Amino acid sequence: MTNIEIPTFDELSFDEIKHIYRLDGQYIPSVSTVMRPLSQALYKDVDEDVLNKAAARGTAVHNAIENYVKFSIVDIDPQWDGYFRAFRSWWKETNPTCLATECRVYHKALRYAGTADMPVVIGNERILIDFKTSASVNKMLTGVQLEAYAKAYESHGLSFDGKAVLHLKSDGKYGWHYYPKNDLENWEVFGALMVVYNHIQKYKWR
Repeated sequence: MTNIEIPTFDELSFDEIKHIYRLDGQYIPSVSTVMRPLSQALYKDVDEDVLNKAAARGTAVHNAIENYVKFSIVDIDPQWDGYFRAFRSWWKETNPTCLATECRVYHKALRYAGTADMPVVIGNERILIDFKTSASVNKMLTGVQLEAYAKAYESHGLSFDGKAVLHLKSDGKYGWHYYPKNDLENWEVFGALMVVYNHIQKYKWR
């Protein structure tokens, strides 16, 4: 079970500044781009400075987690230390086998891409994990996001037994939100969003 190799894709590139994926040089949308109608419905009234600070926090904590898991380096800005302590508590208590970190993947047929935070093995289960440092976990978004990642991997022949959000909190505590394999409702939602996205693109330049 722990000898699983997470595939990498040389044909998929990512521009970190513009947050753009290209498959064989051609632009394809990210999961977050396809999901924009959902995120806008949730965050449209939130101040932009608040969103920017949340994004910066998430990036800092994700980077600290990757350095810790890959190199055993403890390096985190003191203002975000609680979130990082929450991760380390989960790591120690759960003792997962990390298969990879920050994994870029795309769906072969639907042609969208994304970056999964961390596929792991816990017990005998392969679980695709996404880290969240938000005040709360919004299941309207997270279930759809994780199912899109899982289905992208399935298009390449790799399946997961489940998905989960590891909710890291400022007080050093964490929450665990598990999603089953083959989440039909969330996959139907993502499929509908893909239809809307492609319809908009069809008429965008007419």
